[in-house]
Amino acid sequence: MIAIIKTKIYIFLTLACSFSLTLSGFRSYAQELPDFHPGKGYTHIAETHGDLDKDGTEEVVYAYNTTHKTKDSGYQRVLYICKNIQGKLKLWKVNSSVLWNSEDCGFFANEGVPLEMEIRNNTLRIKQTFNHNAKHFSIWKNIFRYQNEDWFLIGSTYNDSMNCGPDHECDINFSTKTVKVSTTYDHCDDDEKPDPEPSSANFSYPFKEIPRMDGFTPGRKEIKVTSTRYIYY
Repeated sequence: MIAIIKTKIYIFLTLACSFSLTLSGFRSYAQELPDFHPGKGYTHIAETHGDLDKDGTEEVVYAYNTTHKTKDSGYQRVLYICKNIQGKLKLWKVNSSVLWNSEDCGFFANEGVPLEMEIRNNTLRIKQTFNHNAKHFSIWKNIFRYQNEDWFLIGSTYNDSMNCGPDHECDINFSTKTVKVSTTYDHCDDDEKPDPEPSSANFSYPFKEIPRMDGFTPGRKEIKVTSTRYIYY
C-alpha cells in the first residue's frame, strides 16, 4: 500500500513539474513576442486565420499596404504573421518580400494586385495575379510552412494563360524536389487551325535547398532545364 501511495505521489509530482515547466516556457515565449501593431498609416488589405504550428490555436495573417510609395508600382506591401496568446495578438513574423507592390499587376494597375491568402494543412498559401494584357495573365501560388524554426517556401505553382492560346503550368514541390510542367491550349471557335497536342512532364530537379520566405519574391526565379523547358517560381 505504501509503495502504491509513493508511486501516485511520484506521478503527481512529475505531472505537476512538467506542467509548471510548460507554463513557464509559455509565459517566457509570450513575453518575448511583441504586441502586434501595424505601421502607422498602413492600410489593411487582407487577412486569414488558421493553425500554422499545430498547437491547436489559430494564428492570424495580415497583408497591409505601407506608406512607402514606389515610382511606378504603387505602395510596398508587408505581411504580418501573428500568434494568439492568451487573447492577445503577438507579432510572430514580419516579411516584406513575398507580397508584390500594390499596383505591380500589369494591365489593370488601377484595380490593384489581386491577392488571396488562406491557411490550409498548417501552411500559408498566397495567390497573386499579373495581367500582361486583357487576354493574357499569370498566376503565382506559393505555399509557406514553418519548420526548423524558420519560414520556408515548400511549394510553388506558376500558371500562364492566354485566351485562344497556350496555357502553361509549372508546379514545384521543394520538399521532394519534384517538378510537374504541362501545356494545354484554349481553342477559339473562329480559329480553324487545329490546336497542338497537350504536353506534360514530371521530373526531379536537384534544388540545393528549400527557399526561405525572407528574400523570396514570386516570379523572380527562372531556371532553364533543357533547351525547351523552364522552371518558374
